[in-house]
Amino acid sequence: MTGDREDDHAWHVDRAWGTYFTGSTAVIAVTAVLTGTGWRGWTTAVLLCAVVGWYLLLGRRLLRPEEVHGSPRTVPFLGGLVALMVPALVLTPTATFAMFAVSPLVFMTGGAWLGTATAAALLFGPILFRVAAGSLPWAAAVPELLIFLVILFFSFWFARWFERVIAQSHERAGLIAALRASREESTRLSEEAGALAERERLARELHDTLAQGLTSIITLGQAVESELDTDPALARRHLALMRETATENLAEARAMVAARQPVQLENETLEAALSRITERFGSEIGVAARLRVVGVPGALPGAHQVGLLRATQEALANIRKHAGAGRADVTLSFAPESVELAVTDDGRGFTPGGSGGHGLAGMRARADALGGLVEVESVPGAGTTVRLVLPLDPEPPRATAPSTHDTACERRTAP
Repeated sequence: MTGDREDDHAWHVDRAWGTYFTGSTAVIAVTAVLTGTGWRGWTTAVLLCAVVGWYLLLGRRLLRPEEVHGSPRTVPFLGGLVALMVPALVLTPTATFAMFAVSPLVFMTGGAWLGTATAAALLFGPILFRVAAGSLPWAAAVPELLIFLVILFFSFWFARWFERVIAQSHERAGLIAALRASREESTRLSEEAGALAERERLARELHDTLAQGLTSIITLGQAVESELDTDPALARRHLALMRETATENLAEARAMVAARQPVQLENETLEAALSRITERFGSEIGVAARLRVVGVPGALPGAHQVGLLRATQEALANIRKHAGAGRADVTLSFAPESVELAVTDDGRGFTPGGSGGHGLAGMRARADALGGLVEVESVPGAGTTVRLVLPLDPEPPRATAPSTHDTACERRTAP
């Protein structure tokens, strides 16, 4: 649509004006010939045709948006217009009707000040000429001059008001253009931020699922290599764990593609999923591992369940890679206003500080998104505790008896 173009504004003069000006002036010229007396009518028609030509030659250019104000051609154009119109107005009174086209033109090209001065010349010039020629007495001229003076004052006021309207419209157009550019920039930044957030989310998911699963498979494969000749039964058990881990990783990949919740939470509770993860961890690396559930389990939001599950996987993966531990304890504690996960090992420990790697950074990002926090407590040679605390909206607890996972979920595998 033409109205959507940047340079298509209401204050810009279009072709309709040129058609009106040319057509109406031509009609007045024909009327002057029909109503005039001899040569006067024909001379008036020639002058009005010259006005049209003068407009087409120079005036039309002045109506372009970039030349409306302050063009060096404005004064010569208005002077030529006065030189052509005043004789026509003197010769034939019918030419006065041409002022309906000429008056708007002088204000559109000259603005309030030059337009008013030009209009004054067009109004006062014929009267003063007739007074000087003796064809109009002063007594008859004064009322006309006073009326024209009132018209000029009104024209000047209206022109100044209209210029302010146009100036404000220009300003608003600039603001709208700036707003549009700002909105487009905001949309672009939003899209970039969304894409970055999605990449970070996928990176966390891949790190917490597929990467850890592949690490488990590699670890189990190395164990199987050393057990094939010495302990075939244990090797077969580790091969079964490899197959189970690979199957679960494949299911996790499909769930991520389908944007579903983690596979572990699709058909079982969070407590059961954590218990199974903890048991598998103990079986894979041959350490004592247990899950303890403290308090009455509540109905957790899906995002909280995913965060607790991924945090457990990440903490156990860090124990596998770095701790050299002989024991790992996973504790899930429910309170009326929060849920807490603590993963503790008796490994080599470390001095907390720095970013803690991609895994802990991802855990902290999940916690921040849920309004929670992550704490890491460790002493070299004395083990490590990773604690995740998530706030809860007060809800009635599920109608279940106090948990007995304290003993039922414990699994110990001899090293």
